[in-house]
Amino acid sequence: MATVATNKLWAYIESLSLSRRDRNWLAGKLLEPTHDADPYEISPSGDPFFADSRNVKAVKDDISKAHSPQAEFTRLESKEDIMSMINAL
Repeated sequence: MATVATNKLWAYIESLSLSRRDRNWLAGKLLEPTHDADPYEISPSGDPFFADSRNVKAVKDDISKAHSPQAEFTRLESKEDIMSMINAL
């Protein structure tokens, strides 16, 4: 990506109402190569999400956290439960 285009893109990202953490995540996604693995090795669908080893690591970390004894879960049994969770975000 050309420098001018990169600068314009960065200016646009900074204009969004994103937290610093979200801006850093987005910048990292834009600046680093994304396809460093064969997604078919991980996902039968070949979803390109799995072509980025950082995504695979994040999923594995989340699974590991979910299996820890300290993990907390919220049971979603109704539409109201789901809406309540979404509105709390």
